[in-house]
Amino acid sequence: MGENENPESREVEFLKELIRIPSVTGEEQKIAGVIEEKFSSIGVKTVVEYVTPERPMVLGILETSVPGPVLVYNGHMDTHSIDNYIGDPFQAEMKEGKLYGRGAVDMKGGLSAMICALERLKNTGGLKKGMLIVAAVPDEEQLSQGTTCMVEYLKRKKIKADAGIVSEPTGLKIGYAMRGVSHIDIGVKGYPQHTSCQHNEGNAIIQMGKVLALYEKELTKRYARRKHPLLGTPVFNAGVIKGGEKPNVVAQDCVVTMLRRDLPGEILEEVLKELEEIAKLAVDPKCQVYVQESRIQQRPGKKKRLPMEVDEKGKLVEVLKKSVFDVTGKAAESGMVPFWCDASIMTNEGQIPTVVFGPGDINCAHSPEEWIDTREYEKAIEIFENFAKEYCNRL
Repeated sequence: MGENENPESREVEFLKELIRIPSVTGEEQKIAGVIEEKFSSIGVKTVVEYVTPERPMVLGILETSVPGPVLVYNGHMDTHSIDNYIGDPFQAEMKEGKLYGRGAVDMKGGLSAMICALERLKNTGGLKKGMLIVAAVPDEEQLSQGTTCMVEYLKRKKIKADAGIVSEPTGLKIGYAMRGVSHIDIGVKGYPQHTSCQHNEGNAIIQMGKVLALYEKELTKRYARRKHPLLGTPVFNAGVIKGGEKPNVVAQDCVVTMLRRDLPGEILEEVLKELEEIAKLAVDPKCQVYVQESRIQQRPGKKKRLPMEVDEKGKLVEVLKKSVFDVTGKAAESGMVPFWCDASIMTNEGQIPTVVFGPGDINCAHSPEEWIDTREYEKAIEIFENFAKEYCNRL
């Protein structure tokens, strides 16, 4: 049997095809066209909606004539930047069972696996009732406008989905909870002094240093008392700092942008108030402090990146665990995922209980040498196929 006659080999070749298409965030049009053609060749209903005129969201919809559960498989087409990538990011080179290239694991591997599962189901008549929707979305790496577009389409068409999977790389572990993400600006305004002054009460940069030192001490202590049984504590990272004009002028302004990972039940206004109160304790009384939601990566319509948690004992997780065991022979691990992704939008804004589950290691996402194990990729295809059969046909 030739390579092209082997279904598994064809499915690896399709993933290679996707990796070879550059699709850094904002440049998803070409890959969307290829996926649209793939859905058409499979013979499923194909829908194209546009986030912007050149940024499509593509749905492949496998419908049956018998009412039943509606599943949504979601994967993003866009990738991280190719800056600092080692070698050719689009060569799709195989080495010892690993397929290399930008997007291999984040998340063309998961997206391709879902599309291939859809194809298997269509070719075998494997779905007896209900509906499976596979969504290929743009913009996940930035503002998540693609999944927002998908959710709005389903609402407009009055399609009530029962469950969803986002195929980010989890190493075939089931992620049913995640922290949310907030971007926050902390600003200090100083006051004029001469640079020959022996004290730095009016220097906004010096005062910001005191704020960050107190955050490290005080927030760590406070957050430890708010520990979530699965997600742990809130986490914060001071990622960007800007301040001052030139060395011979006392800095009048300094702003730090923080990324904070939030727990279920936390309210942003209360988080901002707490940060401001602590900052005011650190700075000279004559300095001004402000804390506000940052405009960095602010989602359109001021939508939030909320925490997410679905029922571990619900049908979605239960059936997925069975599907994993049936394919791998091993009990599926389940728990939280340390990152945020579009599963939050599906769960919170779309009211679609959604888990995160896909092939590959998240630790090599965005890395200078990204890869996916093709054996795990092939297992994922079978799991996605079996899960849809089990969920739709028997429930």
